[in-house]
Amino acid sequence: MVIYLKAGGELRSKLQPDVDHYTRRVEAEAGKTLSDILIGIGVSPAFVAFAFKDGQLKRLDYLPSDGDIITLQPPVSGG
Repeated sequence: MVIYLKAGGELRSKLQPDVDHYTRRVEAEAGKTLSDILIGIGVSPAFVAFAFKDGQLKRLDYLPSDGDIITLQPPVSGG
């Protein structure tokens, strides 16, 4: 299956987009969680605070479906 992961900021550089400036196309096995997929492409789930699909909050144990477009949000930092 193919999913699309989007991210901005620091997380974008870790994601290494290849479709456009924010999006990476990922081929993944069905039955893998979002966390498993992130690890498989070299992105630590610790860099993702939460994810959105179709405007709904998804946890990192979400099982993506073929064609999903998932937006990843990094943890908020600063002081």
